Amino acid sequence: MKTMKFYSLKWRLIRRLVALQAATLVLIAIAFAFVFWISGMSGIFAPDEHAIDAAAGSIVWDPDGSMRITNTRDLDYQRDKAADFWFLVRDEQGHVLTDGNVPAQYLTIAASGTDIAEARFNGDEDNPATIAARLQKVKTDHGELLVIVGRQGSLPAGKLLVVFVAIASGVVLPVILLTGLITLAVTPFVARGIHRGLSEVAQAAQGIDGTTRGYRLPLENVPEEVAPLVIAMNETLQRLDDDHNKQRRFMLAAAHELRTPIAILQNRLETMPPTEATNRLLEDVARLSTLAQQLLDLQRLNQEPVPDCSIDLATVARRQAAELAPLIIAAGYQANFELRSMPERILGDETGLERAIANLVQNAIQHGGRSGTITIAVERPAQISVSDEGPGIAAEDRERIFEPFQRANGRGQGIGLGLHLVREIVKIHRGRVWVSDAAGGGASFNMSFESTVQPA
Repeated sequence: MKTMKFYSLKWRLIRRLVALQAATLVLIAIAFAFVFWISGMSGIFAPDEHAIDAAAGSIVWDPDGSMRITNTRDLDYQRDKAADFWFLVRDEQGHVLTDGNVPAQYLTIAASGTDIAEARFNGDEDNPATIAARLQKVKTDHGELLVIVGRQGSLPAGKLLVVFVAIASGVVLPVILLTGLITLAVTPFVARGIHRGLSEVAQAAQGIDGTTRGYRLPLENVPEEVAPLVIAMNETLQRLDDDHNKQRRFMLAAAHELRTPIAILQNRLETMPPTEATNRLLEDVARLSTLAQQLLDLQRLNQEPVPDCSIDLATVARRQAAELAPLIIAAGYQANFELRSMPERILGDETGLERAIANLVQNAIQHGGRSGTITIAVERPAQISVSDEGPGIAAEDRERIFEPFQRANGRGQGIGLGLHLVREIVKIHRGRVWVSDAAGGGASFNMSFESTVQPA
Protein backbone atom coordinates (compact mmCIF):
# COMPACT_ATOMS: atom_id res chain seq x y z
CA MET A 1 0.00 0.00 0.00
CA LYS A 2 1.40 3.37 -1.02
CA THR A 3 2.02 5.73 1.88
CA MET A 4 0.14 9.01 1.53
CA LYS A 5 2.17 12.17 2.08
CA PHE A 6 0.55 15.12 3.83
CA TYR A 7 1.60 18.73 3.52
CA SER A 8 2.76 20.71 6.55
CA LEU A 9 0.30 23.40 7.62
CA LYS A 10 3.10 25.22 9.46
CA TRP A 11 5.40 25.49 6.44
CA ARG A 12 2.54 26.41 4.13
CA LEU A 13 1.61 29.21 6.54
CA ILE A 14 5.24 30.41 6.71
CA ARG A 15 5.61 30.47 2.92
CA ARG A 16 2.41 32.40 2.44
CA LEU A 17 3.21 34.91 5.17
CA VAL A 18 6.68 35.57 3.75
CA ALA A 19 5.24 35.95 0.23
CA LEU A 20 2.58 38.35 1.53
CA GLN A 21 5.15 40.43 3.41
CA ALA A 22 7.46 40.57 0.40
CA ALA A 23 4.64 41.58 -1.93
CA THR A 24 3.50 44.26 0.51
CA LEU A 25 6.97 45.78 0.81
CA VAL A 26 7.52 45.75 -2.96
CA LEU A 27 4.16 47.39 -3.61
CA ILE A 28 4.88 50.08 -1.00
CA ALA A 29 8.28 50.78 -2.60
CA ILE A 30 6.71 50.99 -6.06
CA ALA A 31 4.02 53.31 -4.76
CA PHE A 32 6.59 55.65 -3.21
CA ALA A 33 8.67 55.66 -6.38
CA PHE A 34 5.61 56.39 -8.49
CA VAL A 35 4.54 59.25 -6.22
CA PHE A 36 8.03 60.75 -6.40
CA TRP A 37 8.07 60.50 -10.16
CA ILE A 38 4.66 62.02 -10.91
CA SER A 39 5.21 64.84 -8.39
CA GLY A 40 8.58 65.84 -9.83
CA MET A 41 10.32 65.04 -6.55
CA SER A 42 12.62 62.52 -8.15
CA GLY A 43 14.98 65.24 -9.35
CA ILE A 44 15.40 67.31 -6.19
CA PHE A 45 17.46 64.92 -4.10
CA ALA A 46 21.22 65.10 -4.11
CA PRO A 47 23.26 62.10 -5.24
CA ASP A 48 24.33 59.65 -2.56
CA GLU A 49 27.80 58.98 -1.13
CA HIS A 50 28.46 56.39 -3.83
CA ALA A 51 28.55 59.22 -6.37
CA ILE A 52 31.22 60.99 -4.25
CA ASP A 53 33.30 57.82 -4.16
CA ALA A 54 32.91 57.34 -7.93
CA ALA A 55 34.08 60.91 -8.63
CA ALA A 56 37.03 60.71 -6.24
CA GLY A 57 37.98 57.29 -7.59
CA SER A 58 38.21 58.62 -11.15
CA ILE A 59 41.04 61.09 -10.24
CA VAL A 60 44.60 60.03 -11.00
CA TRP A 61 47.85 62.00 -10.66
CA ASP A 62 50.55 62.31 -13.28
CA PRO A 63 54.25 62.23 -12.32
CA ASP A 64 54.36 66.03 -12.37
CA GLY A 65 51.63 66.11 -9.71
CA SER A 66 48.80 67.27 -11.98
CA MET A 67 45.35 65.69 -11.75
CA ARG A 68 43.27 64.21 -14.51
CA ILE A 69 39.96 62.32 -14.80
CA THR A 70 39.84 58.74 -16.05
CA ASN A 71 36.75 56.73 -16.93
CA THR A 72 35.94 54.03 -14.39
CA ARG A 73 33.11 51.55 -14.09
CA ASP A 74 31.67 53.37 -11.07
CA LEU A 75 31.79 56.69 -12.87
CA ASP A 76 30.05 55.27 -15.94
CA TYR A 77 27.39 53.79 -13.66
CA GLN A 78 26.72 57.21 -12.09
CA ARG A 79 26.50 58.86 -15.50
CA ASP A 80 23.98 56.24 -16.68
CA LYS A 81 22.08 56.35 -13.41
CA ALA A 82 21.34 60.10 -13.14
CA ALA A 83 20.26 62.71 -15.65
CA ASP A 84 22.81 65.49 -16.32
CA PHE A 85 25.33 64.04 -13.86
CA TRP A 86 28.31 66.34 -13.18
CA PHE A 87 31.07 66.73 -10.66
CA LEU A 88 34.10 68.89 -9.81
CA VAL A 89 37.26 68.20 -7.81
CA ARG A 90 39.56 70.79 -6.16
CA ASP A 91 42.85 69.89 -4.52
CA GLU A 92 44.67 71.73 -1.75
CA GLN A 93 46.64 73.80 -4.28
CA GLY A 94 43.42 75.17 -5.79
CA HIS A 95 43.49 73.11 -8.99
CA VAL A 96 39.97 72.31 -10.20
CA LEU A 97 38.78 69.55 -12.54
CA THR A 98 35.22 69.38 -13.83
CA ASP A 99 33.14 66.80 -15.65
CA GLY A 100 29.76 67.54 -17.13
CA ASN A 101 27.73 70.74 -17.02
CA VAL A 102 28.75 72.13 -13.62
CA PRO A 103 26.44 74.98 -12.49
CA ALA A 104 28.15 78.32 -11.88
CA GLN A 105 27.22 78.54 -8.22
CA TYR A 106 29.13 75.36 -7.46
CA LEU A 107 32.18 76.60 -9.34
CA THR A 108 32.06 79.62 -7.07
CA ILE A 109 31.90 77.40 -4.00
CA ALA A 110 34.90 75.42 -5.21
CA ALA A 111 36.90 78.55 -6.00
CA SER A 112 36.28 79.91 -2.50
CA GLY A 113 38.00 76.92 -0.93
CA THR A 114 35.25 76.37 1.65
CA ASP A 115 36.08 74.78 5.01
CA ILE A 116 32.83 72.83 4.99
CA ALA A 117 33.60 69.10 5.29
CA GLU A 118 30.26 67.79 4.04
CA ALA A 119 27.04 69.30 2.73
CA ARG A 120 23.89 68.34 0.82
CA PHE A 121 22.11 70.75 -1.52
CA ASN A 122 18.50 69.82 -2.28
CA GLY A 123 16.52 72.05 -4.58
CA ASP A 124 13.06 73.53 -4.35
CA GLU A 125 10.31 70.89 -4.49
CA ASP A 126 8.10 73.26 -6.50
CA ASN A 127 10.72 73.50 -9.26
CA PRO A 128 11.45 70.17 -11.02
CA ALA A 129 14.44 71.75 -12.77
CA THR A 130 16.11 72.60 -9.52
CA ILE A 131 19.76 71.67 -8.97
CA ALA A 132 20.71 69.01 -6.39
CA ALA A 133 24.28 68.44 -5.29
CA ARG A 134 26.46 66.92 -2.59
CA LEU A 135 29.76 68.27 -1.20
CA GLN A 136 32.32 66.25 0.71
CA LYS A 137 36.04 66.41 1.47
CA VAL A 138 37.87 63.18 0.71
CA LYS A 139 41.32 62.27 1.99
CA THR A 140 43.74 60.73 -0.52
CA ASP A 141 47.44 59.91 -0.70
CA HIS A 142 47.96 63.22 -2.53
CA GLY A 143 46.16 65.31 0.05
CA GLU A 144 42.61 66.31 0.70
CA LEU A 145 40.17 66.77 -2.20
CA LEU A 146 36.99 68.84 -2.24
CA VAL A 147 34.45 66.87 -4.29
CA ILE A 148 31.07 68.21 -5.41
CA VAL A 149 28.71 65.96 -7.39
CA GLY A 150 25.24 66.75 -8.65
CA ARG A 151 22.51 66.38 -11.20
CA GLN A 152 19.77 68.58 -12.56
CA GLY A 153 16.14 67.93 -13.47
CA SER A 154 13.74 65.02 -12.88
CA LEU A 155 14.70 61.46 -13.62
CA PRO A 156 12.98 59.83 -16.61
CA ALA A 157 10.97 56.67 -16.02
CA GLY A 158 13.78 54.37 -17.14
CA LYS A 159 16.33 56.03 -14.88
CA LEU A 160 13.86 56.02 -12.03
CA LEU A 161 13.43 52.28 -12.43
CA VAL A 162 17.19 51.83 -12.16
CA VAL A 163 17.22 53.92 -8.98
CA PHE A 164 14.33 51.93 -7.59
CA VAL A 165 16.09 48.63 -8.26
CA ALA A 166 19.18 49.93 -6.52
CA ILE A 167 17.15 51.06 -3.52
CA ALA A 168 15.26 47.76 -3.44
CA SER A 169 18.44 45.71 -3.47
CA GLY A 170 19.88 47.74 -0.60
CA VAL A 171 16.75 48.27 1.54
CA VAL A 172 13.68 46.27 0.51
CA LEU A 173 15.38 42.91 0.07
CA PRO A 174 17.10 43.00 3.48
CA VAL A 175 13.78 43.97 5.07
CA ILE A 176 12.07 41.05 3.32
CA LEU A 177 14.82 38.72 4.56
CA LEU A 178 14.49 40.05 8.12
CA THR A 179 10.69 39.73 8.19
CA GLY A 180 11.00 36.24 6.71
CA LEU A 181 13.36 35.16 9.48
CA ILE A 182 11.04 36.65 12.11
CA THR A 183 8.09 34.81 10.56
CA LEU A 184 10.09 31.58 10.50
CA ALA A 185 10.89 31.95 14.20
CA VAL A 186 7.46 33.08 15.41
CA THR A 187 5.09 30.96 13.30
CA PRO A 188 5.91 27.61 15.01
CA PHE A 189 4.91 29.10 18.38
CA VAL A 190 1.66 30.42 16.88
CA ALA A 191 0.95 27.12 15.11
CA ARG A 192 1.69 25.15 18.27
CA GLY A 193 -1.40 26.57 19.96
CA ILE A 194 -3.52 25.62 16.94
CA HIS A 195 -2.01 22.13 16.77
CA ARG A 196 -2.66 21.56 20.47
CA GLY A 197 -6.42 21.60 19.96
CA LEU A 198 -6.15 19.36 16.88
CA SER A 199 -3.90 16.93 18.75
CA GLU A 200 -6.51 16.65 21.51
CA VAL A 201 -9.16 15.83 18.90
CA ALA A 202 -6.89 13.27 17.20
CA GLN A 203 -6.11 11.62 20.54
CA ALA A 204 -9.80 11.53 21.43
CA ALA A 205 -10.62 10.02 18.02
CA GLN A 206 -8.38 7.05 18.83
CA GLY A 207 -10.86 6.13 21.58
CA ILE A 208 -13.66 5.51 19.08
CA ASP A 209 -14.51 1.84 18.70
CA GLY A 210 -17.48 -0.28 17.82
CA THR A 211 -18.60 -0.88 21.39
CA THR A 212 -18.48 2.58 22.99
CA ARG A 213 -21.75 4.47 22.77
CA GLY A 214 -22.30 8.17 23.31
CA TYR A 215 -18.64 9.02 22.60
CA ARG A 216 -18.01 12.49 21.17
CA LEU A 217 -14.93 14.46 20.14
CA PRO A 218 -14.08 17.50 22.31
CA LEU A 219 -14.76 21.00 20.94
CA GLU A 220 -13.23 23.12 23.73
CA ASN A 221 -9.84 23.93 22.14
CA VAL A 222 -10.72 23.45 18.48
CA PRO A 223 -10.03 26.42 16.12
CA GLU A 224 -13.06 28.01 14.52
CA GLU A 225 -11.94 26.91 11.05
CA VAL A 226 -11.76 23.24 12.08
CA ALA A 227 -14.88 23.22 14.28
CA PRO A 228 -17.27 22.33 11.38
CA LEU A 229 -15.27 19.16 10.70
CA VAL A 230 -15.36 18.10 14.36
CA ILE A 231 -19.08 18.91 14.60
CA ALA A 232 -19.73 16.82 11.47
CA MET A 233 -17.78 13.94 13.04
CA ASN A 234 -19.86 14.16 16.22
CA GLU A 235 -23.06 14.20 14.18
CA THR A 236 -21.82 11.10 12.35
CA LEU A 237 -21.14 9.40 15.69
CA GLN A 238 -24.67 10.29 16.79
CA ARG A 239 -26.13 8.70 13.65
CA LEU A 240 -24.00 5.59 14.22
CA ASP A 241 -25.29 5.41 17.80
CA ASP A 242 -28.87 5.69 16.58
CA ASP A 243 -28.37 2.97 13.97
CA HIS A 244 -26.60 0.75 16.51
CA ASN A 245 -29.47 1.16 18.98
CA LYS A 246 -31.99 0.25 16.28
CA GLN A 247 -29.97 -2.81 15.34
CA ARG A 248 -29.59 -3.84 18.97
CA ARG A 249 -33.31 -3.49 19.64
CA PHE A 250 -34.03 -5.57 16.54
CA MET A 251 -31.58 -8.31 17.54
CA LEU A 252 -32.92 -8.37 21.08
CA ALA A 253 -36.51 -8.64 19.86
CA ALA A 254 -35.57 -11.27 17.27
CA ALA A 255 -33.74 -13.40 19.85
CA HIS A 256 -36.72 -13.18 22.20
CA GLU A 257 -39.16 -14.11 19.44
CA LEU A 258 -37.00 -17.05 18.34
CA ARG A 259 -37.05 -18.66 21.76
CA THR A 260 -40.80 -19.38 21.70
CA PRO A 261 -41.00 -21.30 18.37
CA ILE A 262 -37.75 -23.10 19.21
CA ALA A 263 -39.16 -24.23 22.56
CA ILE A 264 -42.40 -25.40 20.89
CA LEU A 265 -40.45 -27.29 18.22
CA GLN A 266 -38.20 -28.91 20.83
CA ASN A 267 -41.25 -29.93 22.89
CA ARG A 268 -42.92 -31.55 19.91
CA LEU A 269 -39.77 -33.41 18.90
CA GLU A 270 -39.36 -34.78 22.42
CA THR A 271 -42.90 -36.23 22.31
CA MET A 272 -42.19 -38.06 19.05
CA PRO A 273 -40.86 -41.64 19.03
CA PRO A 274 -37.04 -41.52 19.27
CA THR A 275 -35.39 -42.22 15.93
CA GLU A 276 -32.06 -41.26 14.33
CA ALA A 277 -33.81 -38.43 12.49
CA THR A 278 -35.51 -37.01 15.59
CA ASN A 279 -32.27 -37.21 17.53
CA ARG A 280 -30.50 -35.17 14.84
CA LEU A 281 -33.38 -32.69 14.78
CA LEU A 282 -33.17 -32.34 18.56
CA GLU A 283 -29.43 -31.57 18.25
CA ASP A 284 -30.16 -28.94 15.60
CA VAL A 285 -32.90 -27.40 17.74
CA ALA A 286 -30.51 -27.35 20.71
CA ARG A 287 -28.02 -25.43 18.57
CA LEU A 288 -30.74 -22.95 17.58
CA SER A 289 -31.67 -22.52 21.24
CA THR A 290 -28.02 -21.90 22.14
CA LEU A 291 -27.72 -19.35 19.32
CA ALA A 292 -30.80 -17.45 20.52
CA GLN A 293 -29.47 -17.41 24.09
CA GLN A 294 -26.03 -16.23 22.98
CA LEU A 295 -27.59 -13.45 20.89
CA LEU A 296 -29.52 -12.33 23.94
CA ASP A 297 -26.36 -12.42 26.04
CA LEU A 298 -24.45 -10.34 23.49
CA GLN A 299 -27.15 -7.68 23.33
CA ARG A 300 -27.39 -7.46 27.11
CA LEU A 301 -23.63 -7.21 27.63
CA ASN A 302 -23.29 -3.67 26.22
CA GLN A 303 -26.69 -2.59 27.52
CA GLU A 304 -26.39 -3.40 31.20
CA PRO A 305 -23.68 -1.86 33.42
CA VAL A 306 -21.10 -4.22 34.85
CA PRO A 307 -21.58 -4.63 38.62
CA ASP A 308 -18.54 -3.74 40.72
CA CYS A 309 -18.75 -6.80 42.93
CA SER A 310 -15.72 -8.37 44.58
CA ILE A 311 -15.25 -11.78 42.95
CA ASP A 312 -13.31 -14.77 44.24
CA LEU A 313 -12.17 -16.42 41.00
CA ALA A 314 -11.30 -19.69 42.73
CA THR A 315 -14.83 -20.02 44.17
CA VAL A 316 -16.51 -19.16 40.83
CA ALA A 317 -14.33 -21.59 38.86
CA ARG A 318 -14.76 -24.41 41.42
CA ARG A 319 -18.55 -23.96 41.37
CA GLN A 320 -18.67 -24.02 37.58
CA ALA A 321 -16.45 -27.10 37.47
CA ALA A 322 -18.89 -28.92 39.77
CA GLU A 323 -21.96 -27.84 37.80
CA LEU A 324 -20.45 -28.67 34.41
CA ALA A 325 -18.82 -31.99 35.46
CA PRO A 326 -21.92 -34.13 34.58
CA LEU A 327 -22.04 -32.52 31.12
CA ILE A 328 -18.31 -33.15 30.60
CA ILE A 329 -18.54 -36.78 31.71
CA ALA A 330 -21.67 -37.41 29.62
CA ALA A 331 -19.75 -36.24 26.54
CA GLY A 332 -17.04 -38.85 27.15
CA TYR A 333 -14.41 -36.76 28.96
CA GLN A 334 -12.92 -36.71 32.42
CA ALA A 335 -13.48 -33.53 34.43
CA ASN A 336 -10.65 -31.93 36.41
CA PHE A 337 -10.32 -28.79 38.52
CA GLU A 338 -6.91 -27.38 39.55
CA LEU A 339 -6.21 -24.58 42.01
CA ARG A 340 -2.60 -23.98 41.03
CA SER A 341 -2.21 -20.88 43.22
CA MET A 342 -4.62 -18.62 45.08
CA PRO A 343 -5.68 -15.82 42.69
CA GLU A 344 -6.30 -12.23 43.64
CA ARG A 345 -9.87 -10.98 43.76
CA ILE A 346 -11.29 -8.80 40.98
CA LEU A 347 -14.24 -6.45 40.56
CA GLY A 348 -16.93 -7.37 38.05
CA ASP A 349 -19.97 -9.46 37.23
CA GLU A 350 -19.93 -12.97 38.68
CA THR A 351 -22.75 -14.19 36.41
CA GLY A 352 -20.93 -12.98 33.31
CA LEU A 353 -17.75 -14.83 34.33
CA GLU A 354 -19.77 -18.00 34.89
CA ARG A 355 -21.18 -17.71 31.36
CA ALA A 356 -17.65 -17.25 29.98
CA ILE A 357 -16.38 -20.39 31.74
CA ALA A 358 -19.43 -22.37 30.59
CA ASN A 359 -18.90 -21.32 26.99
CA LEU A 360 -15.23 -22.34 27.11
CA VAL A 361 -16.19 -25.73 28.55
CA GLN A 362 -18.86 -26.23 25.84
CA ASN A 363 -16.26 -25.30 23.23
CA ALA A 364 -13.85 -27.88 24.69
CA ILE A 365 -16.61 -30.56 24.66
CA GLN A 366 -17.39 -29.84 20.99
CA HIS A 367 -13.80 -29.77 19.76
CA GLY A 368 -11.80 -31.86 22.26
CA GLY A 369 -12.02 -35.12 20.32
CA ARG A 370 -14.54 -36.79 22.70
CA SER A 371 -11.73 -38.25 24.84
CA GLY A 372 -9.20 -37.19 27.42
CA THR A 373 -9.59 -34.67 30.22
CA ILE A 374 -11.11 -31.18 30.29
CA THR A 375 -9.36 -29.13 32.96
CA ILE A 376 -10.52 -25.91 34.60
CA ALA A 377 -7.53 -24.26 36.31
CA VAL A 378 -7.10 -21.09 38.40
CA GLU A 379 -3.83 -19.35 39.28
CA ARG A 380 -2.28 -16.04 40.25
CA PRO A 381 -2.49 -13.20 39.70
CA ALA A 382 -6.06 -13.51 38.33
CA GLN A 383 -6.26 -16.13 35.59
CA ILE A 384 -8.67 -18.91 34.62
CA SER A 385 -7.94 -21.44 31.89
CA VAL A 386 -9.96 -24.22 30.26
CA SER A 387 -7.91 -26.85 28.40
CA ASP A 388 -8.60 -30.08 26.55
CA GLU A 389 -6.51 -32.87 25.01
CA GLY A 390 -7.91 -32.62 21.50
CA PRO A 391 -6.21 -31.71 18.21
CA GLY A 392 -5.57 -28.11 19.27
CA ILE A 393 -5.95 -24.94 17.21
CA ALA A 394 -3.62 -23.84 14.44
CA ALA A 395 -1.68 -20.64 15.11
CA GLU A 396 -3.27 -18.83 12.13
CA ASP A 397 -6.77 -19.47 13.53
CA ARG A 398 -6.20 -18.38 17.14
CA GLU A 399 -7.26 -14.76 16.63
CA ARG A 400 -9.96 -15.37 14.04
CA ILE A 401 -12.03 -17.79 16.12
CA PHE A 402 -13.01 -14.99 18.53
CA GLU A 403 -14.82 -13.14 15.74
CA PRO A 404 -18.59 -13.68 15.38
CA PHE A 405 -19.62 -16.79 13.41
CA GLN A 406 -16.02 -17.87 12.87
CA ARG A 407 -14.71 -21.38 13.46
CA ALA A 408 -11.29 -22.97 13.13
CA ASN A 409 -10.53 -24.87 9.94
CA GLY A 410 -12.01 -28.34 9.86
CA ARG A 411 -14.47 -27.71 12.71
CA GLY A 412 -17.98 -28.04 11.37
CA GLN A 413 -19.78 -28.09 14.70
CA GLY A 414 -20.67 -25.04 16.74
CA ILE A 415 -22.33 -21.74 15.97
CA GLY A 416 -19.41 -19.37 16.18
CA LEU A 417 -20.76 -17.01 18.85
CA GLY A 418 -19.58 -18.71 22.04
CA LEU A 419 -15.95 -17.62 21.89
CA HIS A 420 -16.94 -14.13 20.70
CA LEU A 421 -19.21 -13.86 23.74
CA VAL A 422 -16.29 -14.93 25.96
CA ARG A 423 -14.09 -12.21 24.50
CA GLU A 424 -16.75 -9.54 25.05
CA ILE A 425 -17.25 -10.61 28.67
CA VAL A 426 -13.51 -10.54 29.32
CA LYS A 427 -13.20 -7.16 27.61
CA ILE A 428 -15.76 -5.44 29.82
CA HIS A 429 -13.83 -6.83 32.81
CA ARG A 430 -10.66 -5.08 31.51
CA GLY A 431 -9.02 -8.43 30.80
CA ARG A 432 -7.81 -10.41 27.82
CA VAL A 433 -8.39 -13.90 26.41
CA TRP A 434 -6.03 -15.92 24.25
CA VAL A 435 -5.36 -19.47 23.04
CA SER A 436 -2.20 -21.47 23.73
CA ASP A 437 -1.12 -25.10 23.54
CA ALA A 438 -2.19 -27.19 26.52
CA ALA A 439 0.44 -29.00 28.56
CA GLY A 440 -0.84 -32.44 27.51
CA GLY A 441 -1.64 -31.47 23.94
CA GLY A 442 -4.80 -29.81 22.74
CA ALA A 443 -5.91 -26.22 23.24
CA SER A 444 -5.87 -24.05 26.35
CA PHE A 445 -8.17 -20.98 26.49
CA ASN A 446 -6.86 -18.48 29.02
CA MET A 447 -8.66 -15.54 30.63
CA SER A 448 -6.55 -13.02 32.55
CA PHE A 449 -8.08 -10.13 34.50
CA GLU A 450 -6.85 -6.96 36.15
CA SER A 451 -6.68 -7.70 39.84
CA THR A 452 -8.09 -4.84 41.94
CA VAL A 453 -8.67 -6.53 45.30
CA GLN A 454 -6.01 -8.40 47.24
CA PRO A 455 -6.88 -11.91 48.50
CA ALA A 456 -8.27 -12.15 52.02
